[in-house]
Amino acid sequence: MSQVKGVFFDLHGTILLSDDVDHAWETWVNAFMDEFTSRGVQLGPDEFKGYLKNLFESDAPEYDEPGFTLFMRRVKELGNRLGVDFTSDEIRPMVDRLVRIWHKGMYLDPETVSVLRKLKENYLVGLITNWEHTPRIYELVDELGMCDLFDSIVVSDDVGYAKPDPRIFHIALDEHGLKPYEAVYVGDMDVDVQGALAAGLRPVLIQRNDVNGTWDPYSDKKDTDYDPKIVLVIQVLSDLLKIFDSE
Repeated sequence: MSQVKGVFFDLHGTILLSDDVDHAWETWVNAFMDEFTSRGVQLGPDEFKGYLKNLFESDAPEYDEPGFTLFMRRVKELGNRLGVDFTSDEIRPMVDRLVRIWHKGMYLDPETVSVLRKLKENYLVGLITNWEHTPRIYELVDELGMCDLFDSIVVSDDVGYAKPDPRIFHIALDEHGLKPYEAVYVGDMDVDVQGALAAGLRPVLIQRNDVNGTWDPYSDKKDTDYDPKIVLVIQVLSDLLKIFDSE
């Protein structure tokens, strides 16, 4: 780690936690469905979930409008498929409501602030996250009182590349003039590990033993055995400080 100058973090599941992601997902799906039901769409919960799964697994819609995030474009496309012609004025507040519902009840790992502040004494600290509605990330960082903890924030929706695509990592590195070997990426999923490796960063995987919520069902995480010489595995965020102190 002697060459490391920057430490970048994933958001959901790494520093932002939930005690029950399944419940958060169900609440969010129901709220999403209510938006469509109120506009005359009659679908059962399971059928609507099928539409949502296909929605997020599909390619980015070609439909575009200035200021529209990827999530807004997806909502517009889903509306077209289900016979609802959302106006721009309808989509913007609806999407804002939905992303806030998803984050309701989620909280920072209690060690986050102290660990990031300590790291910032010697390293650049950044956030690299897959998220399809950029404004919410900046809003959330502000709500959590973390604005001064990140030297940069890179959101997939904003840059057009999502993990594990190495280009999202390279954008963050270029912003600070860093080489890949000068940076570490901390995440909780295989997509984080594989993306970091593809980009040339040193991956650190956090695998907590005492959490009730996991993002695994909502990701493409795979059961993988990692070579400890390549992927460092930690159980709590403060283990990062031990790793850097030991170098």
